[in-house]
Amino acid sequence: MNRKITSTLLVLLALVLVLASCQSQSGADPTATTDSNAVYTAAAQTADARLTEMAQSTPSATPEPPTLTPDPSQTAVYQTAEAALTQAVVLSLTPAAPLPSATNVVIVPVTGDNAQFVLDVTVPDGSDYAPGASFTKTWRLKNTGTTTWSTDFKLTFVSGTQMGAAASVAVPNSVAPGATVDISVAMVAPTTTGNYKGYWRMANAAGTPFGDQIYVDIDVVGTGVAVTSTPGATVTPGATVTPGGPTVTPNPTPTVTPTSGSGVVTSLSMAVDYPAYAGTCPKVLTFAATFTVNQSTTLTYQLEAGSTTPGFVFNLPGAQTTAYTPGTYTLSFPLEMSSSGSGWVLLHFTSPIDISSNQVFFNLTCQ
Repeated sequence: MNRKITSTLLVLLALVLVLASCQSQSGADPTATTDSNAVYTAAAQTADARLTEMAQSTPSATPEPPTLTPDPSQTAVYQTAEAALTQAVVLSLTPAAPLPSATNVVIVPVTGDNAQFVLDVTVPDGSDYAPGASFTKTWRLKNTGTTTWSTDFKLTFVSGTQMGAAASVAVPNSVAPGATVDISVAMVAPTTTGNYKGYWRMANAAGTPFGDQIYVDIDVVGTGVAVTSTPGATVTPGATVTPGGPTVTPNPTPTVTPTSGSGVVTSLSMAVDYPAYAGTCPKVLTFAATFTVNQSTTLTYQLEAGSTTPGFVFNLPGAQTTAYTPGTYTLSFPLEMSSSGSGWVLLHFTSPIDISSNQVFFNLTCQ
């Protein structure tokens, strides 16, 4: 019990006892004496009431919790556990950053038709030619695709100066993937001096172009005689000097004397795929004649050739007659050569006109 309440109760009890003692000693009439039990009862009731009043007016004391003495080792364990729990909560609440997606490098193999320029076999860039001179441009191309080029594949003119060439020239033979081929185009230099360039590109049998775009680049200068594109060989009408081979003195270039149908055929020129060849024999040389027909007509033509090499034999096709509509055409004549020699070949139209192409020269060295 509260010390204050206890002290008050003792004081009240003492007071009650004093009052009772006083009354018994006063000498009052016994008849008027108050019953001592009643006095004690009243005093007790008064004390009880007083205690109740004091208890109601006195707030109860708030018990103080016992003071705990911290244990350093337990504190460290607690702090470590709390830190680990905090980190786990943070990691669980924080969304993980997305991993950077790796860039997928897809290597797409080259498929289908493709062509790569290898080298200029003839007519290096900037070659000089006289106005109107005939020459043969030969490119070496590599089949870098996955399809085999058939003879339906063609090298086609794209833009620039066509230089009297056919719009397209067929591949001389099938070319497997990874193989190379030399493609020749017969051309005629423009009649006006200056620099000229023509662009060409391969096309498949459907006419779809593909691969590298290649070009021929010449300068038309003066009025002299053109120099051929055969490396190391100079060709002048009336004489040919070919290193490693015999000297060829061809017949003079035939004079064109139209007898009828003048102007029916124009831009007639002849070219060969291998102007100079050294290798195994027999070897097939392909001679290509390009010309333009200006009106519908039927033409008769034949291949003519000559050589100063003793015993050299040509296997020439016979005369042919074909109907033509206006347009530009290329006729190919593959000739098989079995022995070393030099010579020339031309195309001669005999009807309804009499006109011949330029003589194209070749040198063959069988090894």
